[in-house]
Amino acid sequence: MQGAPAPEAVSGVILRIDALTKAYGAFLALEDISFSIRRGAIHGLLGENGAGKSTLVGLIAGLRAPTGGRILLDGREVQGLDVKAMEEAGVFLVTQEPMIVDELSVAENLMLGRWPVRGAFVDWHRLREQARHMLEGTRIDPRARAGSLSAVERRKLNILRALFSGGRLIILDEPTAALTLDDRAVLFDFMRELKGRDISFIFISHYNDEILEICDSVTVLRDGRLAGGSDDLASMTTERLSGLVLGHDLQLFHRDDKPAASHVDAVLSLRDVDAVLSLRDVRAPAVRIDAFAIRPGEVVGFVGLPGSGAKEFAQTLFGLNPARSGRMRLAGEAGETALPPGPPEALSRGIAYLSDDRRRDGLVALLSIGDNLSMSSLGALSRFGFVRRQREAGLIRRYFSEMGIKAANPAVSIDALSGGNQQKVCLGRLLATQPRLLILDEPTRGIDVGVKEDVHRTVDALTRNGLGVIVITADLDEMARIVDRVCIFSDGRIVETLWGSGEITTQRLRAAAFDRRDVAEASQGS
Repeated sequence: MQGAPAPEAVSGVILRIDALTKAYGAFLALEDISFSIRRGAIHGLLGENGAGKSTLVGLIAGLRAPTGGRILLDGREVQGLDVKAMEEAGVFLVTQEPMIVDELSVAENLMLGRWPVRGAFVDWHRLREQARHMLEGTRIDPRARAGSLSAVERRKLNILRALFSGGRLIILDEPTAALTLDDRAVLFDFMRELKGRDISFIFISHYNDEILEICDSVTVLRDGRLAGGSDDLASMTTERLSGLVLGHDLQLFHRDDKPAASHVDAVLSLRDVDAVLSLRDVRAPAVRIDAFAIRPGEVVGFVGLPGSGAKEFAQTLFGLNPARSGRMRLAGEAGETALPPGPPEALSRGIAYLSDDRRRDGLVALLSIGDNLSMSSLGALSRFGFVRRQREAGLIRRYFSEMGIKAANPAVSIDALSGGNQQKVCLGRLLATQPRLLILDEPTRGIDVGVKEDVHRTVDALTRNGLGVIVITADLDEMARIVDRVCIFSDGRIVETLWGSGEITTQRLRAAAFDRRDVAEASQGS
């Protein structure tokens, strides 16, 4: 559907949504949504799961047609056009999982569906030259196998493919999922560079700090309706964004009783009997830790660039990155022992690990909520090789209730749950093993802001009973609110420690992380 040019065509607005509505029978998935996006702007889209974000971007990308309202691209009505027509008009949707053929080269993926031909054959020389030109400055080798690319390189490749095809408005659906803090910074720099070339973005994220860092404007959806937004984020705060998302003021969790710097000597000289965990002389791939200890009830954050040792050390504690040497002592054990050689040994000794990829490592998709909650405790629930079903049922009822999982009952399939409730199941499964040390790797990635605070409060309550917690997260605002101590990693070592709310701030954490990146890049270039 095409109409006469509207004022937007010359006003700097690339996209205008006017009273957009989408109904499925009697159910209104979207109702009367209106907003606009400026040319060369990054526009954030926020909302809880089920708020209507996917429906909205599906309408914009041509995946489905609206029931009512208008979509104007450069002032011309385009609602009802299909995906191919919208891509020809310059609108591309880049999904959360990059659409890449691993076995093809980067160059072949970049121009997938648009390979240049000479007669009846592919013009390989021209394909490679065009790819090389498009990839200039990205440090991506056009000859490389696409399956060998890092997570951030795969995101960049998908964006570049949209640009090569004429993309002017690119929709990014949670593009930072599975990215490290450093990867996220690389992606954001890339987006800013493209923004300077008048490329516009719709940026979907669950993280308020990402919206405030990268976006020029924002639209917030709630229950299929427009909850609010802003064309100037300079005065916007994460608390105000959360309030728009939830429909009420959100009291962000802040952990109390952080140890002051005066406690440093006391903590570092912990006697083994006082610590949940103490280690010495740990050596593992990318890990060189001379000494580390964590107190009962303490929450310690690990921060570092990829390969710095932060994630690797956490995985060493759980046996995922087996130690070559080192000694450890856990509370209640008589003496020092070697570190766990694998996850089963770690779990049996009271160390639990929440993976940063719940779909791959934390859940069995075909099973029920109850089966997922109990699976790590079956050994303790068994006698003579048989699971005692009454005890298992009691465990399932307890953690289904305590974790506040929103489902009719534990027999519901895990696939039927939202991301936030799936994460609660993963956490409940680990807590059912009665750990003494809980390692949380990106515990709130991809879940709604309200559920994030529920997770933080649950973990805080557990520490009151002596549980030690290690947290790894790329959300530095979150890190500053939930930990007592932060260990900064570089070259496999803990090179700096921050204590208490006076030192643990978002700005200080960001400076520490990026200063380390600059030092690493400088050393590589020398």
